[in-house]
Amino acid sequence: MKAARLVAPRSVEIHDVEPASLVPGSVIVEISFAGIGGSDLAAYVAGPSSDENSWPPAWFGHEWSGRVVDVGDDVPHRFVGERVVGLAPPACGTCRPCGAGLTSHCDFVLEAIVGADPLADSHGAFASQIRVDTRRLLRIPEGVDDADAVLAEPASVAAHAVTRSGMALGDVIGVVGAGTIGLLVAELARLAGAGRVVAVDPEPMRRELACDLGADAAFAPADGAVDWLSRAGSGLGADVVFDCAGLGDSLASAVSMARRGGTVVAVGVADRRGGGSEPSVGRLDLVRREITLQASLGYVVSDSQRVLGLMAEDRLRVAPILDPDPIGLHELDATLRDLVETPRGRRKPLVAPNA
Repeated sequence: MKAARLVAPRSVEIHDVEPASLVPGSVIVEISFAGIGGSDLAAYVAGPSSDENSWPPAWFGHEWSGRVVDVGDDVPHRFVGERVVGLAPPACGTCRPCGAGLTSHCDFVLEAIVGADPLADSHGAFASQIRVDTRRLLRIPEGVDDADAVLAEPASVAAHAVTRSGMALGDVIGVVGAGTIGLLVAELARLAGAGRVVAVDPEPMRRELACDLGADAAFAPADGAVDWLSRAGSGLGADVVFDCAGLGDSLASAVSMARRGGTVVAVGVADRRGGGSEPSVGRLDLVRREITLQASLGYVVSDSQRVLGLMAEDRLRVAPILDPDPIGLHELDATLRDLVETPRGRRKPLVAPNA
């Protein structure tokens, strides 16, 4: 079978590999589509590494949908043929956070999300097939096609952020960074009852897409969002602002959009392994304006169940975010290089490994 492997910084090769062996608790999934996300680009720039802080191999291609083609001895055979997506498993109940009653911060869940759990394959979903822990699978609901289902993973991240923000009905919401996560945060905030939503992004296409998916307005950085907020809602600023960019001064920009006593949620992460810079914000500004700084990492199984339900009801629209023309595995390296070297607004690319 074919699988993409990082062989050097900015270099991906397609290798013939032996399929992973089934072990208890695992299944084999034939990949229908895999999404290219920001963390895949960061891994591509950094290349493979033996450093303990490097990405696990299964992380490269962690947004995917597929069909179960084989199961371990302890997994019911009726699951063969099921359309599935790989997401977070339920909490294990045995790690130290679970033992302390903190199941929403289960160590096993985080390991599974980043592809570091014991049953993870030696590569991600930029491949014909992968082995995966059965506990990570959720069925794709009827009415949701395989391409749209790829966005269940980033939508779960967005749903987790919206839930942790504590936003209330009618709140004015700001979103800094209208990439995939930012667009989904804006859309889910609207579904959660936001009164007004404004997005900030340097790319015109992304700003237009944000408005199409429910934002009331969208601006380039330093180009009117704060003034718009002074006229929207209470005129005091945003009640909650999500930093979905995590680069440069995006966190400071989010703070500037928030009202006094408002909340800023850090969602995007500037990964310096991939060439990013660490966001910074003045402590005096946080204290003087009594900003609540929240953070959101990953997601839990209830977030995924929620977004799949919304997608099945056609309430969460994800198709406009996706590039309608999937690429093959042989185009992956060139596509990644193009995304890194020629940054521009474009829809999220999908890889169809078995096309």
